Amino acid sequence: MYLVLTAMLALNVSSEILNAFKTVNNSLNNANRIIEDKNQSIFKSFEKMIDDPRTRDKALIYKPEADRVRQMSDEAYNYIDALKTELKKEVGSHIENGEEKFAEENLEAATRLFDTKGKGPELLKKLNDFKTNILSVDTSLNAQFKDALPLDLSVPKSKSGNSKMTWTTAYFHMTPTIAALTILSKFQNDVKNSEAAIVDYLHSKVGEVKVQYDQFAAIASTDKSYAMEGDEIHITAGVGSFSAAAKPNITINGSYQNLLPDGTVMYTTKATGVGEHSVTVNIELTKPDGTKYSVPKIVKYTVGMPSGASIFLEKMNVAYIGVENPITVSGGSVGSEKVNVTFTGGGEVKNLGGGKYIINPTTTGTNSLVVDAGGKKFPFPIRCKYLPDPVAVVSEKKGGAIAAAEFKAQGGLIAKLMESDFDARFQVVSYRLGAYGGSITSPLDYLNNGPRWTGDAASLVNRSSPGTKIYFDDIRVKGPDGRERQLPSIFFALR
Repeated sequence: MYLVLTAMLALNVSSEILNAFKTVNNSLNNANRIIEDKNQSIFKSFEKMIDDPRTRDKALIYKPEADRVRQMSDEAYNYIDALKTELKKEVGSHIENGEEKFAEENLEAATRLFDTKGKGPELLKKLNDFKTNILSVDTSLNAQFKDALPLDLSVPKSKSGNSKMTWTTAYFHMTPTIAALTILSKFQNDVKNSEAAIVDYLHSKVGEVKVQYDQFAAIASTDKSYAMEGDEIHITAGVGSFSAAAKPNITINGSYQNLLPDGTVMYTTKATGVGEHSVTVNIELTKPDGTKYSVPKIVKYTVGMPSGASIFLEKMNVAYIGVENPITVSGGSVGSEKVNVTFTGGGEVKNLGGGKYIINPTTTGTNSLVVDAGGKKFPFPIRCKYLPDPVAVVSEKKGGAIAAAEFKAQGGLIAKLMESDFDARFQVVSYRLGAYGGSITSPLDYLNNGPRWTGDAASLVNRSSPGTKIYFDDIRVKGPDGRERQLPSIFFALR
C-alpha cells in the first residue's frame, strides 16, 4: 500500500493523496496508544501477581524479562520518534498558529536523510537488533515467535522487477515526507505489537506453573463470635495450605485433639456466662525441612443476653444500588412476628419471610438498616454504593490472541461483572471498532451502536483475517442502576 501510494505521489503529488497518508498515519498513532494501554494493564497484572503469594515466585522470574522487553521496545520506538523529528527538520518544520507545519510533499528529504546520510541502514540494523534481542530474553521465545513477530524487515518486491533494490531504497527513495512519516509510524506499530505479543506470552507463563508452598500458616477460628447462653461454640483449628507431610499437633485449653482427614480439629463447647470468653489453642507445625515450631492462638467470643437483634449480610459487607441485596435478620429472643425492618437514607426493604429480607438502596453513602425487635430499635450501618465496572469481553476474553473464526462467530461485544455474586446485567450502548493489518490494508474504525457489530463495523470484522489487529475503543455500557459508564479499550490479535 505504501509503495503504491509513493509511486502515485512521484507522478502527481495531489492533496487527496497527501490527506490519505495523513489519515493512515493518524490511525497508526491512535492504534499505538491503544496497544500501549493494553501493555500497561499487563504490567499492572504482573505487580498484582508479585503481591500474591501463590504466584509471586514465577512472577519474579517473568516480570523482569517482560521489563527488559518493554525497555527494548521503548528504545526502538523512541529512536524512530527521533527520526521523525529529524525528517521534519529537513523540510523546515515550524509552528504556525499553534500547529506544526512542514513540506509534506517534499520528495528529496527522505532520500537525503535515509540514503545519503545513512539513516536507512541504521534504522534497519536497529530493528533487526530489536527483533533478535527480544527473542533472546527467554529461551522459549525463539521457538514460539521466530516467524510470528509482526515485524517484517524483508525488502518489498519491486513492481519494476528490480532485484537489486535495497531496503532503504524500497521504503524511502523519492518518498514524500508525509509518506515517510507514515512508514516510520508503521514500524513503531510493529515494535509495539511485538512487545505486546511477547509480554502477553510471558504473563501467561506465570499461570502455567503450580506454586510449591514452603511455609504453612496456623489457623484457629470460631463459627460465631457472639452467642446466647446454651448455644454451642464450634472452634476449627489446623494448618493453612495443608499437606500430608505437615500434620500438626493441636491442643485446645491444654487438651490434645484428634485430627480430621483435612488436617483440622473440631472443638465444641457450650456458651455459658454473659460476657467475653477466650479459648487457648496451640498448634505445633512441621516445616518442609523437618523443623518443628509452635504457634499459640487465642479464640475469643462473647455471650450475650437473650434479647436484642442482629443482622448478617449474606453476600458482602456493602449493599449495591440497582440489584437485590439479600440479608438475614434475627430478633434474638423476640419472635419474627414482632420484628419490623426499615431502611433509612433512601431505599426499600422486602420481607421474604423466615428472617430473610431484600434491601434495595437508592442512594450512596452509609445508610442504616433499623431492626425493631419487640419495640426496641437497633440501627445497623450499611455502606451503599454503585456496582463496580464490568469488563468488556468477546468470547469470554478480555483481549489478546484469538482465532479469527472464533472471534467472528461471536457477533458482538458484551460487558460482564466479573468475580461477583450478583447476576447484574450490563447493556452495551456503543463502541468504536477499529482494525488494521492482515487483509485490512489501512487502519479503519467505525462507531457501532448496541452489543452486536452491525453495518460498517460488521463489514470490517467480516473482512478481517489472521494477522488483523482489532480494537474496541470508547466502550459505553449501562448497568441495572441506570448509570452509563465508559470502559477501558481492549485489543485482539487474530490468528
